[in-house]
Amino acid sequence: MCQMLSSFVRLRDDCVLCRKLSNAKNESEFIFNGGHNFLVYKSPFAQKWPGALMAVYKRHIYEHSQIRGSDLLDTLQSLVCLEKAIMKVTKCKRINFVKFANVANHLHWHIIPRYYQEIHLDKCSWELNHLSIEDLYKNSDLDFFQKTSSLYSNIKKEYTFEIHHRESSYFGCALFLRTRDSKKRHLIWKYTLEEIINNARENPKEWECLLMKRNYFDFAWDFIGGNSDINEFPEFTMLREVKEEVGWNIKSYKEVCRQWKQGTIKGFVYLAIPDESQYMEDEPPRIQCDEVQTVKYFNLHEILISEQFSDSVKGRVKAFIDKRADFLSIDS
Repeated sequence: MCQMLSSFVRLRDDCVLCRKLSNAKNESEFIFNGGHNFLVYKSPFAQKWPGALMAVYKRHIYEHSQIRGSDLLDTLQSLVCLEKAIMKVTKCKRINFVKFANVANHLHWHIIPRYYQEIHLDKCSWELNHLSIEDLYKNSDLDFFQKTSSLYSNIKKEYTFEIHHRESSYFGCALFLRTRDSKKRHLIWKYTLEEIINNARENPKEWECLLMKRNYFDFAWDFIGGNSDINEFPEFTMLREVKEEVGWNIKSYKEVCRQWKQGTIKGFVYLAIPDESQYMEDEPPRIQCDEVQTVKYFNLHEILISEQFSDSVKGRVKAFIDKRADFLSIDS
């Protein structure tokens, strides 16, 4: 992972958690470096809830609203990975996740596992911290608290696994085009990608694109594609998703536009040419995929004026026609 603390981070001498950050390697409660945004310590709640952790933000800020936009997504994803790691290792029933600010005015979180053996599972852990272990657990087993020697090293191991396997925030999707005139469709394989792009942009009413109807969530029409795996480039995501969702191979492809959301790139759209002409048919052959209900070609112009398509689908088509390399979409 990254270095413990950047030399550019300014901490305060009068803050107890800033001191914990700057002296982490000498802290008995320090567990591991959580990445770019926080360090992980054993939580004070761990005395009664083994496996409880405290994540301390690496900058002296007070509220979530002060996290920089460029750090917000990574911070949230990393905290979720921490939660997953605790649940996997402790096999707890659920998690109490809390941000306190009454003891130390420095952004930090406590992630507390709640166990099946507890008596008061209907109450939050911080409401119960005044109770003894005997009053918290049914038939309190001291071994339950003694078998924690490898607990935190296992949580660190699982956290590293979750971080390396978390889903990417990017997507890659395919724009499959065909001419409305079926007699001209065979010409696509004679055109260059630039010629196809220019022709479709100049005559959008004469061109159609393929959409798939999702078989989950909102059952909406969408481009064939999906979210990238960790460290996977979006173009390879597009190729993989096409193979997984319809079973096609791509002969050639070219990036045509990038979709943005909240100030960052969300994904990439690629003109994709399949390797067989049969995929231009009204009912193109495809593999059966649980995620795909059906596929169908729609006229580019009709997509823009129809209410049955999402803003995301319309935005991609409009950006392509308008020669806009970048565009925004509210529902991407």
